[in-house]
Formats: sequence, C-alpha cells, structure tokens
Amino acid sequence: MPNFKKIALMLLLSACVLPFVQAQQGSGFGFKGGLNYNTSGKYFRDAGEIFSRPGENMGYHVGVFYQLNSYDIALRPELIFTQNQFETDLGRVQYQKIDLPVLVKIRFFRVIGFSIGPSFHYTLDEKFSRPDLFEQADPFGLGFQMGLGVNFGPVGLDLRFERELNERKYTFENVLGKEDYKRQQLILGMSFKIPTKK
Repeated sequence: MPNFKKIALMLLLSACVLPFVQAQQGSGFGFKGGLNYNTSGKYFRDAGEIFSRPGENMGYHVGVFYQLNSYDIALRPELIFTQNQFETDLGRVQYQKIDLPVLVKIRFFRVIGFSIGPSFHYTLDEKFSRPDLFEQADPFGLGFQMGLGVNFGPVGLDLRFERELNERKYTFENVLGKEDYKRQQLILGMSFKIPTKK
C-alpha cells in the first residue's frame, strides 16, 4: 500500500494549500452517525451474510466533523467513536475505537461526492472470545477510507470502505505459527451539516 499512502498524502497536502482567502461557501460543522459492517475481503459472501445474519458483524458509529469547502473540493476532518464486532474462524472479536479520518472530498454534479484520505485510529477496548489465540496490538493505527456519497442540502448519505494498514496477529494453536489480519469495514453514514454564518 505504499503507493496508495503517497497518493492520499498528496491529495491531503493539495487541499491544505487551497486559497483559503477565498469565500468558503457551505463550510461548517456537523454531526454524523450510522452503521459499520466488518468484512473479510470476500465481499459477495459477506453481502449474503448481511441478509442471512444481519447482526453478526454489525456495529455503529457516531461523531462530529468540520467541512471546509472551496468550490467543488472540500477538506473534511472527522472525530468518530466506533463500536463493532466480527466473527473469525478462531472466535469473536469486539472492539471500541476513536477514529480521525481526514478526507478530501471532490463534488460532481453538485450532489455527488467522492471522498478519500487517511484515517487514524486509537483502540479503546478490544475483547476476544479466545484470548489465547490473539495478540494484543498497538492501540494506535493508520488506515485509509474511500467512498461515494450524495448530498441534499445539509443532509448527506455516504458509503465508504475502510482498511487498516497495521497488522494484528492471531495464532493457530501455536502449531502453524502466527498469521496476521487487518480490520476492514464498510461504513454507511448519514450526516447533517450546520452552515457557518458569515
């Protein structure tokens, strides 16, 4: 993923050097919340399990954000609390974390937006149904998010994919050695933005 990280950082830096002296129409704080679905990477199988076992790998998120607009490009840092769970062949994992995604959002046709950027994580709590098969990892993590959304006035709806880049370890009964896994999830969120008064 090194190339992807370079691209994300270049996009972020590009947004930071936008001419902020210009009018920032539509900028403002907001609130968001929604559902999170952990995925194993086998998306068609996971999509079927959403309908057959909807609560198996489901969680939620709530948080706040600030969106700084400059024409059709926006910089959007968010502060999010996430609680989620997922099932593995070795047992269930439940976790709570604080996320800080910093996204560059590009708007098309006024209502459609594409977002991409790095996401920083701090794991508050992580529980395993079989603690002997998992290793506790560094609570700090780095990942990325990307997705599409639509906006109708101050209300937004978006679907994102998130993948953590730092590895977490599990063990097959200490026989086959240690393997790694990386948390990844689909995030469906609804937001409400409060425009900044001028």
